[in-house]
Amino acid sequence: YFLGSAHTWFEKGSHNLDVVQSYLKDVKILKPFSWYHSPRCNHLVPVEIALQICEMIEKGRRFTAYILVPLFPEGDPSAPHIQEILFWQAKTMAMMYRKIAKAIKKADINAHPCDYLNFFCLGKRETPPDAMQLLSENTPATKMARNGRGMIYVHSKAMVVDDIYAIVGSANINQRSMDGRRDTEVAIGCWEVQPESENLVTDGHVQGLRKSLWVEHFGVYEDIFERPTSLECVRRVQELASKNWDAYVSNKPLTQDSDPIGHILRYPINVSRHGEISAATLEGYFPDTTAPILGTKSSYLPSRLTV
Repeated sequence: YFLGSAHTWFEKGSHNLDVVQSYLKDVKILKPFSWYHSPRCNHLVPVEIALQICEMIEKGRRFTAYILVPLFPEGDPSAPHIQEILFWQAKTMAMMYRKIAKAIKKADINAHPCDYLNFFCLGKRETPPDAMQLLSENTPATKMARNGRGMIYVHSKAMVVDDIYAIVGSANINQRSMDGRRDTEVAIGCWEVQPESENLVTDGHVQGLRKSLWVEHFGVYEDIFERPTSLECVRRVQELASKNWDAYVSNKPLTQDSDPIGHILRYPINVSRHGEISAATLEGYFPDTTAPILGTKSSYLPSRLTV
């Protein structure tokens, strides 16, 4: 769904001060703790994903994470509360990429953080009917309609691990869902074992779920998708998602060559070899909006409202 406010931070006076200092260093925030309005966000799902990748890099093995989020949370992306969600989401992404970049440097290998971790979103661009040009309002919604652009909102909360385990439920990867004392959530975990044994099935219904989702999002299924952890698969996925993103943001008429295949898009961030992230659009805004992709920290909304 989204990683909003998923980065780990703690209240002043936390007994985990060493953890606090480590994470504050990661996000390069040097302001006092009061700047956080004393929230407490301590679930570790994103950092665990990053650390698993780091561990595999250290062991000389591959581990790949493909993460699908909405282009932006539901509503006006320039609204203060959504900008704050996007702010913490960007901090979370940067934290993950920086950890992977450090592991790559320590292992002394020629690699990029995006060889292991990638974020995607869904959208579709079509040739708009002539009547759309009659829309006179200048809102993001009307701009998208005139340009034939439409975000496909990701509301599913699901994860497939190694084609052997899937979890589907209502919980987002944010503090509200993961806290255990706030939002009420429900989920189901699925796996298969071979008949008359305890060995997990690697090519059963869980893998079928993953394949069906890839067909839905990519519009095709290629042989290379059988090895999703491979660098070749990562590069192919990046190629398809980047081509679709270029078609999505272009204002040129669609042609047979430029028409997107499927509706998976690269998430609009650039990632450096050091794990630093930046907005991938020229102005730093989402298409058809003036809303910063990396979000903006609110000066008056308590962070507690957005986590």
